[in-house]
Amino acid sequence: MPYGSIYNSRIQKKSAPTCQTRKMLNRVLLIALSCVAFFHLVKTLPIGTSDASLHIRNLLSHNFTRTNISEGLSSGATYFVDEDTETYYDKELKVLRTTRFPRYNSYQLQPYVANGYIGSRIPRVGSGFTYDTGDNKTSENLKNGWPLFNKRYSGAFIAGFFNSQPTVPETNFEELEKDGYESIIASIPQWTTLELTVNVNGTNQTLKANDVDTTHIRDYSQQLSLLDGIVTTNYTWLGLVNVSISVLAHRDITSLGLVSLELVSQKNITVYVTDVLDFETSTRCSYLDSGVDEHSIFMKVRPSNVPTNATIYSSLMSSNSTLSHLKGNQTVSQTLRVNLSKNQSASLQKYVGVVSDDYLESIETNLTSYQFARETAKFAERKGHSWILKSHKEGWKELIGGKSIIFHDNDFLTLASDSSIYHLMANTRAEANGGTSALGVSGLSSDSYGGMVFWDTDFWMLPSVQAFSPRHAVSLSKFRDHTHGQAKKNAETRDMNGAVYPWTSGRFGNCTSTGPCYDYEYHINIDIAFMFWKLYLGGAIDDGYMKEFGYPVIEDVASFFVDYVDYNSTLEKYTTRNLTDPDEYAEFKDNAAFTNVGISQLMKWALILGKHLNVGNEKSHDKWKDIMTNMYLPVNHGGDVTLEYTGMNNSIEVKQADVVLISYPLDDEDGALQEYFDYDEDRAISDVRYYSDKQTDEGPAMTFSIYSAVNAKFNKEGCSSQTYLLKSVEPYFRFPFGQMSEQSSDEYDTNGGTHPAFPFLTGHGAFLQSSIYGLTGLRFSYIYNDTDNSIKRRLAFDPLQLPCLPGGFSITGFVYMNQTLDISVNDTYATIAHRGNATTIYVYVDSRNEMGGKEHNIQPGKSLSIPLYRPEQNIPGSFIECTVKNVTALQPGVVGDPIQAVADGDNSTIWKIESREEPTHLVFDLGDELDIEGGLVVWGTYPAESFSVSVLRDFNSTNYRVINNIENYDLIYESGNVTASSPFDESHMKKVQILTHNCTNFSFSELTASRFVLFEFTDVLGHPQDYSYGAQVAEVVLY
Repeated sequence: MPYGSIYNSRIQKKSAPTCQTRKMLNRVLLIALSCVAFFHLVKTLPIGTSDASLHIRNLLSHNFTRTNISEGLSSGATYFVDEDTETYYDKELKVLRTTRFPRYNSYQLQPYVANGYIGSRIPRVGSGFTYDTGDNKTSENLKNGWPLFNKRYSGAFIAGFFNSQPTVPETNFEELEKDGYESIIASIPQWTTLELTVNVNGTNQTLKANDVDTTHIRDYSQQLSLLDGIVTTNYTWLGLVNVSISVLAHRDITSLGLVSLELVSQKNITVYVTDVLDFETSTRCSYLDSGVDEHSIFMKVRPSNVPTNATIYSSLMSSNSTLSHLKGNQTVSQTLRVNLSKNQSASLQKYVGVVSDDYLESIETNLTSYQFARETAKFAERKGHSWILKSHKEGWKELIGGKSIIFHDNDFLTLASDSSIYHLMANTRAEANGGTSALGVSGLSSDSYGGMVFWDTDFWMLPSVQAFSPRHAVSLSKFRDHTHGQAKKNAETRDMNGAVYPWTSGRFGNCTSTGPCYDYEYHINIDIAFMFWKLYLGGAIDDGYMKEFGYPVIEDVASFFVDYVDYNSTLEKYTTRNLTDPDEYAEFKDNAAFTNVGISQLMKWALILGKHLNVGNEKSHDKWKDIMTNMYLPVNHGGDVTLEYTGMNNSIEVKQADVVLISYPLDDEDGALQEYFDYDEDRAISDVRYYSDKQTDEGPAMTFSIYSAVNAKFNKEGCSSQTYLLKSVEPYFRFPFGQMSEQSSDEYDTNGGTHPAFPFLTGHGAFLQSSIYGLTGLRFSYIYNDTDNSIKRRLAFDPLQLPCLPGGFSITGFVYMNQTLDISVNDTYATIAHRGNATTIYVYVDSRNEMGGKEHNIQPGKSLSIPLYRPEQNIPGSFIECTVKNVTALQPGVVGDPIQAVADGDNSTIWKIESREEPTHLVFDLGDELDIEGGLVVWGTYPAESFSVSVLRDFNSTNYRVINNIENYDLIYESGNVTASSPFDESHMKKVQILTHNCTNFSFSELTASRFVLFEFTDVLGHPQDYSYGAQVAEVVLY
């Protein structure tokens, strides 16, 4: 049985403190973190006097060990990252490299290439097509998720190449199948394939992606450059030939793919290199034609049931080989015979043109897809490999050169930032238009979620893309303009005005069984309007673009909601019905909080922009204003917690961030939420504390980025914004190639039966938002003058001190109002440096800052520096709150629960012990010898049965084997059986209120001096049978 009572926001030293709780994720995390150094390298941790050790499975949370693996990387030291995958990260060249040949083809271990138009997943041998494999061929881990549940594979994709099909394997609304066909991304024939064949002792040996004898591969490495997107795979095959394969999707010539092969023989040998286009490697396509053209092959396909063609045209070039062709049934190939003497090398290039009719429509050409694909390949042939490679790298340099987020004492967060910027930029492009501007959850290397477009693009990815490349962000918005006409038709089906977008969109944007327009997630329409609004406030689009493309969507969506909302005369408010908010565990509710507040915001945007641009129907303005000021927002009886929907009770479990999205990013910080909903900073932080306890363990990877941003803005105590920052990325980050998964665990049998989307670009976008906008307090803001209807755009700035990120962090290349800014946050000050050359920018500093409550002007070449806001201690007098040098867990906690949570001054962050079978130990390094007289432990829902405190007398030791050996500690306190200071009261559990949990004070018999303090936690109080983990520790205090 859990233990809990009503929350008390402050805990005073030596009082009977209370504390808030939360659930956490359920995967093992073995970490040692520093709250000053935040992440310190964890080595083998001896337990007791034995040699048993805990080696960190994923060193995500720690500075990287320097090691000498400079071959193929930059000169000097590089950085060890992950032991399991033998991954190294070169911070100088931004190259992720693994030296472990995977036993099986597995999606988490595969890199990909993409350029915003074409993309291809790259299997372990460096090219080709394969399905995922494993010990168990029927394992659910080999499948992708809803709605396809197909086997995962290394596919090739074209942006916007959606099919049309009557049904999908699974949908939530079968009754809607009659309303319209689904539209799912089709994968094209894999264009990267090169197969190698040699004759060994009279037997032909062929190397294919889907048929590899692992004993034939040695000296293996595969790497991805985060600077230029090139994937390079090296190995020795059969002990006979050294193979190096590089693949790229050209950054600027977006219809061009390049596969480069280098061979070096170890004896006299003939190698046959076969370039294959095989229709069997495509999905949801129809075969049209294939053939041979000079030293090239081609294949034409179309997405099923759609009269739109695509052509893959492949030219294979080599200077010292002979070429032959073979055309089969829906396959075509060409083979080069390469004769090599011992130690002789040969280089081959495969230039591939990949073009769809959708692309041709977007650039308004009369060429066919075959003609354009052929010309692409022939152009590359004429220019040559060196020119193609150079121009590709120059394109990437122009895009992301000088753009970064660097955490000065945290290599992992820097890597996570580098990879997130790369993955978002690799899957977008500035020239995208029409259907090719569609961006699915997993981009151009996977058909997770059918490749369809969700709110993920508008709400989660686009703000992070906008920060570094506004042109790429604007191109993403064009998809919503492209489907706007269909959205208006969708409204007409129910005799509604305006436009309504479906939850999922493919080629057509029609209402479907996977993407209902009605009685479901209406907030998608608000998210789309929000996207245009933020593009405008950030200066990515001007009045002209907003007037032509953005405002018509905003106006039509507002018109739709005018018809949708109901006026409740009893409440004297407008209400909503039968809808689902972002929390998809709570379907078909009334008055969903995020949506209702969003409708009010939408009406405000429509009003302001309509007047400013002098467009739209003025007759609508009075109605919009009435709805804006009178939307209903449900709250609990105490008025301090926003209800997710009408009738919500305290048993709620939340899938993902929902109510907390009101505070960030929906709030424009213009006073509207407080004026219309009485939603202030106290309510914002109360909502964070309440819903942190309700988040499911199996939620997707964008939730805790929001908790980080909201805590940074509103939490006046502690440093949990940094705890949540780690929690938003560490459990989801996958080596070797820095891709995020949708889930903290990819294991179907232990993650709640989920097939995670991968790569999860939504998570990358959310993580970047928590750094760019969360920790800095940056917001695209405005001042509206209702006298002349002018809008003055300005940047809000509200940075806070980051004690768990010593040295702070810096953002370079942030783009605002078409000007480039550099933002840096150190331990005491934050600075915005204006690197632009044209326009003065206006920055409003929040009133909580010493220099706040006013607007500052920054001219080109100038900068603004302000002191950081410093949150107070939650528990005054604590030696360790946000200042402890290091905390080490000698036994594992649940993955996703950062150990920093026990010392971050926020009782809503919990560290959950993985197992109750054996005692669990935490070692606190105070940094210096301190006199300690006692402290307290704030428990989560499940306190320990008992705990003890010990100190290391050899407090000058720096030997981790001494520090982490419990036999070296002297016992100074034993709790005996922990007593529930706030016993469980069932009546409290029925009410929507912020619950706290037990706290245990302790004091020592005498003042004790030590630098290292050991806590031991045993079992769980009451031995609950329905709870499988160990005790939950919210906060540890020493004074």
